[in-house]
Amino acid sequence: MNVALDFTGDMISFSYFDGNDVVTEILRNTIGFRTPDLFRNDGAILALMHVTKDMIEFTIGSTVSDAILAVPLYCSYAERERIQKAAAACGVNIKRMIKGTWASMFHLFQTLSQDKKKITVCNVHSDYAEFLISDVDGDVLEALGSTVIKYGRDSTPEDRDKLKQIIQSEFKALYSDLQLPHGEATHEVYVSFDESADPVRGLFLETLISCFGTEPVIYEKDAAKGAFYHLMKMESFERDPGRKVFSVDCSMEGISVSSGVVDNLQEVFRRNTPLPAQRMVDLMVSSDNVICFYAGNYRNREYDEPIGTCRIPDAYRGQAIHVKITLNDNGIVEYSVLDASRQIIYPRQFLK
Repeated sequence: MNVALDFTGDMISFSYFDGNDVVTEILRNTIGFRTPDLFRNDGAILALMHVTKDMIEFTIGSTVSDAILAVPLYCSYAERERIQKAAAACGVNIKRMIKGTWASMFHLFQTLSQDKKKITVCNVHSDYAEFLISDVDGDVLEALGSTVIKYGRDSTPEDRDKLKQIIQSEFKALYSDLQLPHGEATHEVYVSFDESADPVRGLFLETLISCFGTEPVIYEKDAAKGAFYHLMKMESFERDPGRKVFSVDCSMEGISVSSGVVDNLQEVFRRNTPLPAQRMVDLMVSSDNVICFYAGNYRNREYDEPIGTCRIPDAYRGQAIHVKITLNDNGIVEYSVLDASRQIIYPRQFLK
């Protein structure tokens, strides 16, 4: 049976199909959740997956075999790999992973009038908050940029003033990077709060009003249901390739290519792009002749760990080469490297 899991908040929720309806329920007795090192601890992740699977199967009376998983926006590529392995050890196949606010955004997207507009979504948790700015144009949903703000659970008045300044400066930096003005008539702001986020609820509302000059719309975050909506969009795209659908596969949220140093990363794909897609990137082989492939959010200065490297032979130093990047129908990234005369240096290879 397919289920969608939400690991983004202090409570774990799951969704499943009941006929044509998507039903969402909350698990209130899971173990080891929201510990600081949860996503870096193999034992904690494995225990959490075991307990979550057992509780869901007890609740719905059916075996869980496949899952779509929503994870926090800050969850790195290595941490997502760790979750995949833990799920496999429990007999669960993770079909898709969607990062935090994106899953909520897919849920919210179902209720929006499909006009051209920009939307900022803010999900506030007990000790961190996620922000996502996106474009809505008909049935196309495109992420423009995102960021995460972390803070302590217990805040003094001084801490709260500092947090307010941090939120304001993060918004200013993010909008400046994206070259977006505040207060556009077509710009809408949505915010959701976890049950445990009450201590910072008033502060966030006050800060969002001061940033945008308008009161945000409070909505109910439902990342698990959003994961199901995402899956349905993916399947409709696979059935009808001509349909105009924007999809995101968070195991590969855009590929950046560099000549070996992070400062020189060159964007190849936008973070969300229709499948399949390909791009030829021209690079000059320098003295550092290693090409690095990154999975991560290029747009807001946060880089995940490298997902692959390719060492160009020394004979090509100082020469131009062509790197062909292809994102195939299954969301897997392939690359090949050609020299200036388009002769193959490296044939097609896969990045996972």
